[in-house]
This record gives sequence, structure tokens and C-alpha cells, in this order.
Amino acid sequence: MDRRQAADACLFEAIVLACDDALLSVCADGLVSSWNPAAARLFGYSQSEALGMALPELLPQYDPGASARDAGASPGLSTQSFARDRAGQLLPVLVSRTPIDDPVRAARGWLLSVHPLLARSPTAPGRPPHAYQMNVYESLVECSDDAIITKTLSGVVTSWNPGAQRMFGYAAGEMIGEPITKLFPAERHDEEEIILQRIAQGERVEHFETVRLHKDGSRVHVSVTISPLRDASGRVVGASKIARDIGERMRAAQAIWRQAHQDALTGVPNRNSLRQHLQLALEQAGRQASELGVLYIDIDHFKAVNDSLGHAAGDNLLVALTQRLRAALRSSDVLARLGGDEFAVLLPVLDDAAHVHTVCDKLHAALRQPFAYAGHALHVSASIGVALHPRDGDTPDELLRRADLAMYQAKRDGRARSVCYEPAMDQQARARLLLAADLRRAVQHDELHLLYQPVVRCGERRPAKFEALLRWRHPGLGLVPPGRFIPMAEEAGLITELGEWVYRRVAAQACRWSVQHAAAPQISFNVSPLQLNADIDPTRGWAAHLLELGLQPRQLVIEVTETVILDRGPRILERLRRLRAEGFQIAVDDFGTGQSNLASLSRVEVDYLKIDQSLIRKLPGDARKLAICEAVVAMAHRLGIEVVAEGIETEEELQKVQEIACDYGQGYLFARPLEAEQAVRCLQQLPEPPQAD
Repeated sequence: MDRRQAADACLFEAIVLACDDALLSVCADGLVSSWNPAAARLFGYSQSEALGMALPELLPQYDPGASARDAGASPGLSTQSFARDRAGQLLPVLVSRTPIDDPVRAARGWLLSVHPLLARSPTAPGRPPHAYQMNVYESLVECSDDAIITKTLSGVVTSWNPGAQRMFGYAAGEMIGEPITKLFPAERHDEEEIILQRIAQGERVEHFETVRLHKDGSRVHVSVTISPLRDASGRVVGASKIARDIGERMRAAQAIWRQAHQDALTGVPNRNSLRQHLQLALEQAGRQASELGVLYIDIDHFKAVNDSLGHAAGDNLLVALTQRLRAALRSSDVLARLGGDEFAVLLPVLDDAAHVHTVCDKLHAALRQPFAYAGHALHVSASIGVALHPRDGDTPDELLRRADLAMYQAKRDGRARSVCYEPAMDQQARARLLLAADLRRAVQHDELHLLYQPVVRCGERRPAKFEALLRWRHPGLGLVPPGRFIPMAEEAGLITELGEWVYRRVAAQACRWSVQHAAAPQISFNVSPLQLNADIDPTRGWAAHLLELGLQPRQLVIEVTETVILDRGPRILERLRRLRAEGFQIAVDDFGTGQSNLASLSRVEVDYLKIDQSLIRKLPGDARKLAICEAVVAMAHRLGIEVVAEGIETEEELQKVQEIACDYGQGYLFARPLEAEQAVRCLQQLPEPPQAD
């Protein structure tokens, strides 16, 4: 240190020692690290006694966390507060705080200047020396947002500030002279006896969190600091109490807890809370050597409600079905919402495994009646997967995962049913996972290809158009059927990429055929509902791409299943309407397999209706099937829609199809799916029908 720095240090030390305000420094943890003579006079502690004291002992309203939070605030800002001296008396003061920085400007503590308001102004002539001091003190008490109360050692209120009135609802006249226990809930009366015993012994009670009663009967959560009141001789004669309302903080803490443990929409436990319940139930089951069950529930076709009626309807439905599910369970069972339309149930005590099936039956029955919303009757069902402890797992994650696997099996089996976990499901899940990974590579490795099956105009038996059918030749597994990999592509989020690949290949094939043949046939191809409902429309730009190839959009037919027409989701229907307006033709595939009817076709104009092969098969010997098909054809023609009969395999079936005036036929009677080169030759001459085995 040079002479100039040494002189400055001496000057600063002299200023601190001579300052009339208490100057003290505190470390980041709130402990006193320096103390000037004015601080000793104000607080009554010598420097050696004060060093290492916690600042809240000297400034009761000091918040240890405030320094960190206020690090960016303007230094030197003064606030009114109270200082507690060695005798326990509260003195009104002004406190300013300035950060003390290290050499790299990182705050490591605070310098506090405490100015006593008691000696701030000279006494006015004719007034007692303490008159101004008392006015300042009373002003601080009157203006405080905290409740400041004094009481005798028997607990009788002797003073009551406006802050107390705002906090508890009682005016001063209603509380002075009354026992403080008037504010205490019955179960907390013992607190006052303990507090008064400590006060009588000269102790302080600091930051004690408890509950008090408002005049209207509501509960007020408070943090209280209670100090002894002494007379001139130092004898404890009463207590002063500062109470701060912490209700907002408590409500915030409760809100955080609810967010962490409860589903915001339905109020039932969430996934995190379910895992905790499940862990406790597993520990109990281990001690009692008992069984427990986990049900994984997925609401079938819930997305259709959201898409058709909006998310408000979906939320309303989730709340209503939660109530029904809860009512079907025992009070000891735990119903949780895992997210979206997925729920889980914990059955903590099972007398026997058969009880699980009883519960599942009750849950299915609870959803059987329709739900009413805005004049609509909403019908839903549930797919339920079941896992049991200890048979199927010993940990929450293991049981939930295996119940989830069983639920997906229930969906694959047709939905609206319950399925118990079987070890083979794990192997199947791993196989599907590996196959999904292989499918991601299949496009790049040219393992996918298209076959083309002729669609014949009835009576001519010559190809009028072709349907493109996707096939996958796996290098190790051989031919993987579409019924296996298409649903997997939908589950894995690959269907949009796969659908785009199909469209591009079909467009390229149509372009080649238009060059080779003057009257090139139409090509139809299937589009998944998930593809049509993607957030970013994958079909936008299809028409422009065809025009670049020199093709007209009407050369391609987009085939969708009847469930797409039934789906009232505006996104899918709007996209289908746009595609048709651009020139594409629309065909409804597999008509007759679900709940659709011809009236549902009014939602979007279609060009072709394809009667599912389940209605065509053995048509000659089934009068009921024949009547249905005949009615479908007649009504479709009235709507200007042409009809294709799928799955024709015999001459008798073809004859019946022709009798009911069906426009087109498709099936093995005419040809199996063909390679593109074979399809070209088929345009010239249809192959002979396959010989019967």
C-alpha cells in the first residue's frame, strides 16, 4: 500500500468512527462483520459482542434473502424499520443498504447505515423531550402493513394497530382488553401458554408460522415474532408481537404442490403423484405379501371429439368421464390422469386377481352411456391394459410400462376391451421397435415398392384403372404385409414420410404411362387419416407437382377409409375439399366396415365408393348382403357416385355385382396385384383368371 492509499484508509476509518449513524457490515450469510461506536450506542452491544451476530436479532424485519433478491436495486435506498436494542426495546430507524464488492465486482456482503429516528430533530419549545420521538414511533406503527400488537403476560391485548385490524378484521375497540386467544383456532390454544412462558423468561419467539382466525371465521396464515416488553427496571411486563400475513406465500406453495401432484383439468393425481402412490403401495404389499393391480386406460376415438367439436368439448368430456371412472372405484383406489386421454388406476389391495376383471367391467359399464355436450350425444369406450404385482413387476415404472403394453394390445384387438399383460408382449414390443427402425431405413435402401391391381369396368373385363398397393420386402424377414407395417408407421410417426414417398412414386408412374399410352389409366392410392391431419399439410403442392410433370390431377384418385368421412374434424375435410377442387378425384375405401352411411357423404363430395370385400364375399348365397349392396349402389348412383366392388373372386360374385349395376370390379378373379411392367401388358390384354387349386 502506498502513502496515498494509507492516508485514504486512515481518513475513511476516522469518518466511520465519528459517524453519528450506526454503520455495520454483514457477510452474504447475514452475520455482522464490522461495528462502529454509533452502532454500539444504538444497539447496546460492544463491538466484540456484536461481531458474528445474526442481523435479524438487531433488525427483526430484516429478510435474510432480501439482499440476494435486491442485488440489482439502487444502493443507498432508505427504508423505515425497527431496531431492537439489548434490552429488547423496538426503536424506529431508517436503514440504507449498499453492496460491498470484491475486486471483480461480485457482491460479497452489505454495508448498512442505521439512522435512529428518535434523535432526528431537536425538541420544540414547550414539548416534552420524548414527544417527537413518540410521534415517529406511533406513525411507523400506524402505517405498518404488519399487525403490531402488545399484550400482558396473561395474554390480554393492550394495543392494536390498523395493520392488525386489516389482517384480522377486528377494530382496536373490539380487541383491547380481550384475550389474544380470541384469534386462536381451538386446536391451537396451547400455543399461547407456551409462548407466554418463554416471554416471561425473557426469550424471543421469532418467525413462528401458525394459523389465526379472522373475524369472519376464515383462517389467516401468519408468521409472528414476539418479544418481551420490559419496564424501567428491566422486568418483563408484557409482550410485543409483529405478525405478517403469509397466506399468499402459502397459496403459492399449495399451487406449486398442485401443479406437481394434481392434474389441472380433472383434479385427480397426475403421473408424478401416481408413481408416489404406487411406490408406497408396493412397499405395503411387500410387508403384507399381498397383490396389487395397475390399470392403464386409453379413451378410444377421443381425438375425434376434439377435432369435430373443439378442445372445450374434449375437456368437458374428460372431466365428466373422470367423475364416472372415480365413482366406479373404491375409495382406496387411486385414479390418475397421465396426460391427454390416458388414465391409470392403482388397486392397492387385491383379495384375488379376479377382482381386477370386476373393476374393468365396472369401468367399461361406466362409459357405456353417452355423454351429453351442447346437444350432442358423445359415445366413447376405453381400452384397458392390466398389470399385477408381483407377477408382472416390482417397480412403478415396470408395472406402468407393462400395463401400457397390454393396453396397446387391447387396441389392436379391436378396442373397448381389457387385456392382461403377458410376457410375449415384451418380445412383440421389442420386435415392433426393431421393425420400426428398419422401416425408417427402408425408404433409403429401396426396400419399398408399389404393385398395381387392375380395377375393371363390369361387363368389359378390361382394366379401366389401377390401385397402387404398397409392399415392403425386408432383407431378413422377406415380405412384410401392409397390415403389419402401416399401423406401425402410424404409431412411429412415419406415415407422412411414407405417404409422400407413395405419392411421388405414383405420380412418376402415371407420367410414364401417359407417355406410353394415349389413354393412360387412372391410378388410385391410399392416404392415411393421420397423414391428412398432420399439422403441416403434406398434400399442399401435390397438384402443382403433377402440372410440372405434364399431368392433370384427375389422373390420380385419392382413396380414404370411411372413418375419414365419419370424422368431423374440420382439418381433414377442408383438405379433402381443397384436393377435389384442385382436380383430384376422391374414393371412399372399405365402405360398409364401420358405422358410415350414405348421408355422411354429404360432408365432402366423392367420386367413387368401394364396397368392402366382406360384403362381396359369398354374395350369391346371402340375401341380406345382396340387399345391402343393391341399396348402396342405387343410392350412390342417385348421388352421382360410381361404385367399385372389392374382393371379387368368383364368376358368381361378378354376376351378382353386375346384376345390381355396380360400375367397377376389383379382385383376384381379374388379377392379383402386378408389377408395373405386368400392369402395362395388362392394359392390352387381361391375364386369364387363376385356376382353382
